[in-house]
Amino acid sequence: PERITTNVLTDRLALMEQLGVVQKKPYEKRPLRFEYTLTPKGMGLLPVLQEMCRWANRHIPGTWIPPKSFMNKRAPARRR
Repeated sequence: PERITTNVLTDRLALMEQLGVVQKKPYEKRPLRFEYTLTPKGMGLLPVLQEMCRWANRHIPGTWIPPKSFMNKRAPARRR
């Protein structure tokens, strides 16, 4: 696993939420836990995120391998 402290992860997710890249929804009340998903704006980053995962898996041993459902997902077509 990538080693990141809880407070750093929380700060980064909060910033991405403020920027409209992710949205959070509670999925558990006790303890309170959230699920983060890409917004339509964030879906525009999907090809970049997928390619970063591919690159890391080729060049950094022991890197987390994302599920096929993530890697096969397609970003919606851009509007013109």
